[in-house]
Amino acid sequence: MEIKELTTFKTIVAEGTFSLAAKKLNYAQSTVTTHIKKLEKDLGFLLFERGWEATLTKEGTLFVEEVDSLLKHWEYSISQAQRISKEEKGTIKIGLSESIAQRLMPAILSYLNEEKPYIHCDFTIGNTALLSELLRQDKLDFAVCGQNTNLSGVTFTPLGKEQIQFIVNTSNHPLLQQETVEIADIIHYPILIGENSCYYYQSVNHFLAENDLAFKTVYSCSALHLIPEMMFGHAVGIIPRGTSVKPSNISFEVKGFDPQMPIGLLISTEKRTYLSQTKKNVIEVIKSSLS
Repeated sequence: MEIKELTTFKTIVAEGTFSLAAKKLNYAQSTVTTHIKKLEKDLGFLLFERGWEATLTKEGTLFVEEVDSLLKHWEYSISQAQRISKEEKGTIKIGLSESIAQRLMPAILSYLNEEKPYIHCDFTIGNTALLSELLRQDKLDFAVCGQNTNLSGVTFTPLGKEQIQFIVNTSNHPLLQQETVEIADIIHYPILIGENSCYYYQSVNHFLAENDLAFKTVYSCSALHLIPEMMFGHAVGIIPRGTSVKPSNISFEVKGFDPQMPIGLLISTEKRTYLSQTKKNVIEVIKSSLS
């Protein structure tokens, strides 16, 4: 049973005769007859009484009711296939800094689910150093992270500023008893911070070096979301502000320290020219979420 045979049958019923149906479909009448004979053979019963008039048999009358739903289902299947063929297919590979992943992922996934349901998305969460390296290896289409000035062949487009915050785990912490806290005041406390390849870790260290200072004890962790959980005693945590914290964590300001660093789109200079429309749209979603 083929769609052309069902269409021929429906047209005969609508036009009233085989000859009018042939004219309507621009077929030879013999072709119309062949379609009906094949359809009857496949179904196992006659659709029309034999004679000059296209009179339906009882079985044919019942089958008429089914043909419309069969054709509608076929048309729907064709339209779905055409939609899929027009869709961009494949996978988008996006790198995100851990501190902004929680903010961006819902917006990206919502867009893809509603507008591009046939596209798969792979997220890699990591620090700027890791994402830069994956971008260099062509394992990411683009990344949203800090700026890596040591990586060639990429373009960094600032999208905003990410703040760095200092946290402690008790309201009795000596630093909170001070009227103001300077960077020199915290270097003697245990420091919990991201690994030394983190862009924000390097920013903090750069600030310390400019002031001839250094932390005495540092405990680093690549999983930034765990730092608030690791807080103990009089330790001081240093994390990007987007990192989720515990209710018991208390943030404080450090005088003279600029707690903001640029966050933006890191992408291969070559790939930037050949981005698909979907990837361009995802980037616009990211820009909107960070604005």
